[in-house]
Amino acid sequence: MDRNKKKIISIGGGGFTHETDESLDEYVLKQSNLKNIKIGFLPTASKDDQRKTDLFYKRFRDSCSELSHFNLCSKVDGFRDWLLGNDIIYVGGGNTFFMLDIWKKNNLTQAFHDAYNKGIILCGVSAGAICWFDWMLSDSHGAGLKPLKGMNLISGSCTPHSSQDNRIYQFQKNIENGKLPKGIAIDDGVAVLFVDGKPSEVYSSRQDRDAYFIDKNIKISLKDHIK
Repeated sequence: MDRNKKKIISIGGGGFTHETDESLDEYVLKQSNLKNIKIGFLPTASKDDQRKTDLFYKRFRDSCSELSHFNLCSKVDGFRDWLLGNDIIYVGGGNTFFMLDIWKKNNLTQAFHDAYNKGIILCGVSAGAICWFDWMLSDSHGAGLKPLKGMNLISGSCTPHSSQDNRIYQFQKNIENGKLPKGIAIDDGVAVLFVDGKPSEVYSSRQDRDAYFIDKNIKISLKDHIK
C-alpha cells in the first residue's frame, strides 16, 4: 500500500451491512495493493450491533484478509494500537452523533487523524461515510435532518443516501441558506474515493446512481466535477 497517499472512501449506502452491492466491498479492497490486508471494523454508530459485526466477518472471511473489530461502546483501552495496526478501517452506519460523541468523549479523534496521516485507508457507509468531513447533514441529533460538525479530514460537507428526494432537497437548501458549506451528496450504491482530501474517483454498483457536487444554485455529477 502506498502510505504516501491518504485515502478515504465514502459509501452513500449499501455494502455488506445491508447485504447488498458486493462490488462496493470489492472496490474498497482494491484500494490497497497488499496481498494480506488487515481490515478493522468499527460498529460504533450502531451501538456495537453484533449482527453487523457478524456480517463483516461473513463478507470478508474469504478475502485473504486479517479481520478484526473493536467495540468502543464496551471499552477504549488498546484502541489506538488496534487502529494504527490495520491497513483499512471500515466504519459502519447508524447514529452519527452517538458515534462522534463517543469518539470525542474518549479523546479518540487524534488517533483517527494519526491513522489517516499514516496512510491507513479510512472508509465507511452512511455515518461512516460522512463523519470525515468538516460538516454533514444528519438525522442523528434531534428531529429532522440538521447540520452536524464532523472530523475535519475532508473540507466541505457531505450527505449520504442522496438518492432519497428529501435528503438531497434538504442538503441543497442548507447549502443555499449558508447553513452548510458546499459539499458532496452520495447516492446509495455509490462510493467516492478521496485522495489527499480531494475526490478522485466515483464508483457505482447500481445503474442511474451517482454522486454530486453541490454549491449554491449548482448541482453537477461529481464525475464531471472531478474532470
